Amino acid sequence: MPWLIASLRAAAAFIVPFVMRVDWLSLGAVQSLLKTDTPIPTKDAILIDVNAVANFQIASESIVIDEDGHQTKALENAARNYLNQSKERMEKDVTQVLLGKLREVIGKTELKELMENRDTFAATVAESARVDMERLGLQLTTFNIQDFTDRQHVIDNMGAEMAAEIQRNAKLASINAEQDVAVRQNQLDLKRAELQSIADKAQAEADAVKGITTAEQSKTLKVKEQEAEIAAAEKRATLEQRNADIEEQKLNAAVRKKADADRYAAEQKADADLYSTQKRAEAERYQREQEAQATQTTADADAHAVKVRGEAEGAAAQAKGVGEAEAIRAQGEAYNTMSNTYILAQQYIQVLPDMVRAAAEPLGRVDRITMYGAGNGAKLVGDTVDTVSQISEGLSQSLGINLKALLNSAVAGHAAGEAAAKAASPKSQTPAVRTEEPKPDLPGLGDWMTPKAD
Repeated sequence: MPWLIASLRAAAAFIVPFVMRVDWLSLGAVQSLLKTDTPIPTKDAILIDVNAVANFQIASESIVIDEDGHQTKALENAARNYLNQSKERMEKDVTQVLLGKLREVIGKTELKELMENRDTFAATVAESARVDMERLGLQLTTFNIQDFTDRQHVIDNMGAEMAAEIQRNAKLASINAEQDVAVRQNQLDLKRAELQSIADKAQAEADAVKGITTAEQSKTLKVKEQEAEIAAAEKRATLEQRNADIEEQKLNAAVRKKADADRYAAEQKADADLYSTQKRAEAERYQREQEAQATQTTADADAHAVKVRGEAEGAAAQAKGVGEAEAIRAQGEAYNTMSNTYILAQQYIQVLPDMVRAAAEPLGRVDRITMYGAGNGAKLVGDTVDTVSQISEGLSQSLGINLKALLNSAVAGHAAGEAAAKAASPKSQTPAVRTEEPKPDLPGLGDWMTPKAD
């Protein structure tokens, strides 16, 4: 058997076939629901039914003493009783043992005690069954009573009675509590009145003592205040004297400092004024020198310009005189070679712009001209041209000269001269300005007849 127990405790074992065998014994916890089949009478002869729950397992460590006084291990008893047996077998045996113990304990206990002390009842049943359980190789792990019932409704009536009693006790307790509160409140009021009387007496004594003490303290305080005022006045006088001395010293220091500062500022200002005067004199001297140099330079330039301008004007006047003399001489020669007809034509051309200006002068004196209808502007210009034409016709009739024919012949002669000049010099890029005939050299006529280059 020791070998068998050792094999049960091992995690694994080597089994020799046909020599060894394996037997199983469950060590896990098993639960059993207990319910009495028939009512059990209590000590006060009340039949009750009991519902309970028990959890048990194999007792592997406990030592059991049998009836002969021999010690055996509970595990060996379990192996003898439940080896290769199902849990139902163990549950059945435990149920019989516990129901028997329940009957024994209930028969010795009154119903009221059972109802009030369930835990004590359960512990008593478990302790009573412990020895029998160990002999089976088992041990209880938990045992709990679920409820008690009876068929005569005694437990219900007992509950009602207990509830009524509890209510009565509660009311009595409430009344007693109120009475206790009233008594205690009365005692408290009396105690408060006594304490208030003692307090008032003590307060009166304290007020009297306080008045005496206050008067003495007031007297002492006034003396102290007077002494303090005298001391304060002395200290103020000393402080004022000291402040006056300090102010005098500050004033002296400030006056000296200001005098030193003013003297230093005057010295600095004098130095600055001297420096400014020197620099201003130097600047003015430099400016006068620069202005003198500029004046000299300007005078030299003006003198040179006057000299150059005089020379240029003299040369120009000389050239102008020479040119005018040549022009007069050439004009005289031209007049000598020309007929009076061309001279009249030249003079007519020279006065023609003045004639047109005189004809249009009345229109210039009008501030505003308003015309209605188409072609009025052209008619106005046509009227002015007709006026000039009438003047020309009057001159032609008074002089006996056909001005139109004269101008046409002059223009034709000028055009012939131009063509001859171009034929004489075909490579020239500059158009001829004058012809070889004397009449183009006349002032006014030649310029009017000469075409302008593009």
